Amino acid sequence: MRKRKWLLLLTVVTTAAVIALVNKPNEADFASWMEDTYEVQCLDDVCDVFQIETSNEQIVMQSVQGGFSPGIFVARMHKTYRNQDDPSYHLELKASGFLEKIRIEKETMRGMHKR
Repeated sequence: MRKRKWLLLLTVVTTAAVIALVNKPNEADFASWMEDTYEVQCLDDVCDVFQIETSNEQIVMQSVQGGFSPGIFVARMHKTYRNQDDPSYHLELKASGFLEKIRIEKETMRGMHKR
């Protein structure tokens, strides 16, 4: 009877670990999340460059540092974006993803407004 309990516990833990691994956000998920969260248009697959429209112009932001760390169960993103023409436009973003959900851990913005 005791072996069955341990076997059941092992099965449940293994299943949960596999589900967490399979559903961990990837860079394409991050790009989709950026488009939805900030209402921007990513210009590449991983959203290292994106375009945002203000009331009178289109601004292109480019990643100047940071990256994507897939981790075992939790993905971490840290990116700093700047506009090459006007450095007053700045976005620094730290986020983490678990089970297909990405959440902001730290966000610093200048010149842009979250909608």
